[in-house]
Amino acid sequence: MPSCHDVMVGLPPWVLSGSLTVAAASSLWLLSRGTLTSAGPSPWRFEVTSLRPVRWLVDRRWFQFALQVPLVAILGFILYAGVEGTPVADRNFATVVTWGLWWTLLIVDIVLLGRMWCLVCPWDALASWLRRLAFWRRGDEPLALDLPWPRWLRNVYPATILFVGLTWLELGYGVTMSPRATAFLGLAMVLMAVVPALFFEKKSFCKYGCLIGRICGLYSMLAPVELRSRDKAICAECKTKDCLTGNERGYPCPTGQCLTSMTTNTYCTVCTECIKSCPHDNVAINLRAWGGDLHNLRKPRKDEAILALVMLSLTSFHGLTMTPTWNELLASARAASGLGYLAAFTLGMVAILLLPGGLYLGLCSVAVRLPGWERRSLLGAPRRRDAMWAVASAYAYPLIAVALCYHLAHNAGHFLTEAAAIVPVLSDPLGSGQDLFGTASFVPRPLASMPTIWALMVLLVLLGHVWATRATRSSLERLKEQLRIGTPPRTSRWVMGCFVLMCTAANLWLLAQPMEMRTGL
Repeated sequence: MPSCHDVMVGLPPWVLSGSLTVAAASSLWLLSRGTLTSAGPSPWRFEVTSLRPVRWLVDRRWFQFALQVPLVAILGFILYAGVEGTPVADRNFATVVTWGLWWTLLIVDIVLLGRMWCLVCPWDALASWLRRLAFWRRGDEPLALDLPWPRWLRNVYPATILFVGLTWLELGYGVTMSPRATAFLGLAMVLMAVVPALFFEKKSFCKYGCLIGRICGLYSMLAPVELRSRDKAICAECKTKDCLTGNERGYPCPTGQCLTSMTTNTYCTVCTECIKSCPHDNVAINLRAWGGDLHNLRKPRKDEAILALVMLSLTSFHGLTMTPTWNELLASARAASGLGYLAAFTLGMVAILLLPGGLYLGLCSVAVRLPGWERRSLLGAPRRRDAMWAVASAYAYPLIAVALCYHLAHNAGHFLTEAAAIVPVLSDPLGSGQDLFGTASFVPRPLASMPTIWALMVLLVLLGHVWATRATRSSLERLKEQLRIGTPPRTSRWVMGCFVLMCTAANLWLLAQPMEMRTGL
């Protein structure tokens, strides 16, 4: 059973009540406005690759390799420190860097840079180098068998299952408190990246199975960075589709994306191969307004919608497990049932995982039964169950904003209170009594005051609420043709808006609870 080091004080009652009032008022104002075409993406773009030094860099074949090498070196030292270093979590480089810094800052990276983690991913680097037997040279891939990825696995369900499994290991089994377990988990990730890369075509595991890649993929729909074609007309006239198939200058797109039709960040890994291979110099990396892909979505997918719901549930579950309320519930359940810790934790996790999803699907079922719903379509009236899943898939994407911003708020609390723990660990990474840089005796302290941390967390949660509510207003209106349903009544978005408000209220309540720190201070 995981232990805790310290407790971070939750939001004061007046901050909680004020935040709930702002969330409710913003929902009322946004949902009461007319049919929303005005909430679409901002047309503003700035092409980063128009800057000559940036363009020169991304055109180099060694560009990605140069970024990956430091991350591979850090991964290697994490594996070594986890096995050979001290078993004390807050004195070992493996646990402090993995859970105190990387796992926390990964969400910040997505919010600011989108899929850039995939560009530097050390697991993908090892898989690609081994598959190609080259670091950056464009050539054959002699160790790749290029078998087709199984058709029944061409969805994000494998990544969803792995995400649930990682959450169980992190919170139930207590991986964050064990340097050795952290190292073995990192090694397992190496194997999960390398083995499929050797057997299957392109980077099928990155597209369908990588839990980090799929989480980054959905979260990056809100990011202010994108890789897109400069001119869609040029892409439409292109006969060779080198961005997809590759040529002598660049490898084929590792996740099978064609810039002619790509409108979201979800499956692009920003490997920059298409920039190198495009014969028309028609590929750009742009800065844009946050949240653009929520309005560019054209074909909602059931598997992605389910992953979005799982992300919504598990991000809140992370916060819940660090509160006294969860410990009390777990202790009561164990006393009543006689179950051990892991069994009780697992059942509680399953219940928390299913509860928001069940409530959401129930509200979607209510939405398609509201008076005024038009069920006519070009193919005739769809079955009520199909209509329910169509609504559920369309409305699930705005929930990504709720999950992302709570995840960011939760991680901000961890980072600002625990990040300083890296200072003494840098001088003594194995916990063996060394003092390499003279900082081993440094006493870590929070990086910000509690009022500052509270303000930041509340602002992030409310930002996610506003993003999600605005996207909820327009989801069905803009997707009705793709979903092959008629125009829904306005009341249907009120139902979904209420669900968003309930999720925001639950997350604000979690921030008001004392949070038990599990690593660092």
